[in-house]
Amino acid sequence: MSEKKIIGKDLKLKFDELGVDLTASEGDLDTVKAEYNLAQAILHRLAIGEGELHDVGHADYGSHLQDLIGEPNNERTRKRVENLVRDCLAQEPRIREVSSVYVNSRPDDPNCVDIEITVLPIGSNNFLSVVYPFNLEVE
Repeated sequence: MSEKKIIGKDLKLKFDELGVDLTASEGDLDTVKAEYNLAQAILHRLAIGEGELHDVGHADYGSHLQDLIGEPNNERTRKRVENLVRDCLAQEPRIREVSSVYVNSRPDDPNCVDIEITVLPIGSNNFLSVVYPFNLEVE
């Protein structure tokens, strides 16, 4: 089975400061395939609090990153972010290997960190990298 079929296809989501929404063009919903679908799935999994989808049968889906909102942006918190991200990524069956997770402070926003993730999808020899910005402050 090809990598594209293993990783799959889904509706394309738009992430912005207001939340997440579906995207459409030419009167139809947009879709994402293969590595773009996996990248979107990683971002979505990190953005959802574990347990939020319990009512629709996905009690273990999501992350515990929201537990760190209000914590200071220091080395201890960044290490906790890294550990929570690794735990979350371990849930994703389309990831063969988590190559790296780096959590970096943003010089322009002391309350936000960039989480740089590199994974090896199943059925592929090409690494996939995504960056997830995470705000430690309640907005």
